[in-house]
Amino acid sequence: MDVDDLKTFCRVAQLGSIAAAARAEASEASTLSRRIAGLEAQLGTRLFQRTTRKLSLTEAGAIFLSRILPIVDEVAAAREAALATVEQPSGMLRVTASNAYGEAVVAPLLAGFCAQYPRIEIDLLLSDALVDLVAQQVDVALRLGPRPTGDLIVSKLKSIERRLVASKEYLSSVPQVDRPEDIGAHVCLPTTNSPQTPLWLFRRDLENIELTVPAKIRTSNTLALRQLVRDGVGISLLPEWSVDEDIKSGRLVQLLPGWKISVGAQESAVWVAYPSRAYLPLKTRKFIDFFKEQILSEGSNS
Repeated sequence: MDVDDLKTFCRVAQLGSIAAAARAEASEASTLSRRIAGLEAQLGTRLFQRTTRKLSLTEAGAIFLSRILPIVDEVAAAREAALATVEQPSGMLRVTASNAYGEAVVAPLLAGFCAQYPRIEIDLLLSDALVDLVAQQVDVALRLGPRPTGDLIVSKLKSIERRLVASKEYLSSVPQVDRPEDIGAHVCLPTTNSPQTPLWLFRRDLENIELTVPAKIRTSNTLALRQLVRDGVGISLLPEWSVDEDIKSGRLVQLLPGWKISVGAQESAVWVAYPSRAYLPLKTRKFIDFFKEQILSEGSNS
C-alpha cells in the first residue's frame, strides 16, 4: 500500500471530509477520492459510509484507522530521524497565537529563528479565536490564560505576571493609589471579552482582596488597552510582556508593585500546545525549544 494513500485516508478520517482533507493537502478532492477508492479496492471493503451530507467511517474503516494511524506516524517519525542526521529541519511550520501576543512577542523572535533554521518556512496565523489545530493543520499553538483543554499535548512555558499601570499624565491629576481599594476612584480599563463585571485579585503576605472593576472601556485586545493607558485614559492590569519595556523607559508607571495582582483566581500562563500524535516533528520541536529559550531568557533579564 502506498504511504501517501494511507496518510490521505487518516487525514480524511480525522477531518471527516474529503474536501477538508483536500484543502489541508493543497490537492484536488477528486484526487483524494481516487486514492480512497483505490485503498478500498485493495482491502476489498468500504472504509467510509457516504451520504450527500456526511462522511463517516464504517466499522472496518474504524478498525483500519486504529491500526494504521500509529504506523503512519512511525513512518513520518523515522523519516524525520533519518533526515535529522544529515540535514537541518525543513518544511512548512504553521504556528498560531493571539493577535496581541503574536505581534508583541512571537513575530519579533522569528528573524532569529529563521536565521538559525533557514530551511523552515513559517506560516504565522494570528487570531483571537480558538483555532482548531487539526482542522487547520496547525503544528503548534501558543496560548495564554488557563491551561488549554481538549485532545492536545500541552506544556507550560512560563507564568504570566500582571502589572497595574498608568501614564504619568493620568496620575498627575488624580488621587494616589496606595491601596487596592483606591482603584474605585479611578478610570479602569480591564482586559475582558466577557459581559460579566471584571474581577481583580490582589495578594500580599496574608492579605487577599477581591475587587470588582468599574470598567470605563473594556476590550479583549491587550495592545489596544496598552495604547489607551499610554494616552492617559486610565489604569489597566496588563501582562508583563506588553508593558515591561514601557515601565523601564518611564513611559508608564507601575502601581502597587508590592502586590501580586491577577484577573480572578485562575492561573495565567503561556502554554505551548500541539495535536496529539505519536511523535513530535523535528521542525516543531526546534521551534518550541527556541521559543522557550528566548522567552525564559528575556524573563531572567528583566
